[in-house]
Amino acid sequence: MSRAQTAAVVLLIIFSHSLEGDMAPTPEEDIITKIQRQAEYLQTNATLLLNTYLQFQGSPFSNPGFSFPSWQEPGLPTASLGYKKWRCLCHGIRLLLAREAFSAIAEFFQMVLDDQLALNPRASELLRLFEEARISSGAVISNLASAMETLNFQSSSVEPDPWSWRSTGATSFQKKVRGYVLCREYKDWLIRLVKDMDILKGARVMIDSPGQEKRDCCRP
Repeated sequence: MSRAQTAAVVLLIIFSHSLEGDMAPTPEEDIITKIQRQAEYLQTNATLLLNTYLQFQGSPFSNPGFSFPSWQEPGLPTASLGYKKWRCLCHGIRLLLAREAFSAIAEFFQMVLDDQLALNPRASELLRLFEEARISSGAVISNLASAMETLNFQSSSVEPDPWSWRSTGATSFQKKVRGYVLCREYKDWLIRLVKDMDILKGARVMIDSPGQEKRDCCRP
């Protein structure tokens, strides 16, 4: 590296440190960024979980290109939502929906983990990925709760577990479908969560821009 390049790098580092000192993130910005980076990081693991899950379930799940987006599971919120409705969510509702979704996802992970212990007891890698995802979901829930508190949004209690011991009576195919829908929605909710945090970041900017919120409001 030439002296000019070295000097440029040093100046860039000094300038970056100067910006960090002048533009220290607020607690609100910090928790939003934390959630966004967490969701981005977990997306890779979610993709691996989905692909690994399908490999162990047999046909039709293990068939190349398998996808069944219309399958849903009662009690598991779907990340799918029309663009305008999603874009116009109130910020508190946006966080609450995400928290409720990941709360349900965490419960489903325990159920599906039990399913796979019965269906694929020797699939140690799959079982490990499920356990990691269950723990990661709990971490996401914790950060979302912190965000609601930091941003001064009222936090209603999460709905109680909608399942009971009767859920264990599902057939093998129903259990496989349940696991597929869970893995798919977990991945989709992580993608949506990153976009949700983008909206909240924009909202923080609008607070310092008088009149911007009215111009940005969705209209029927």
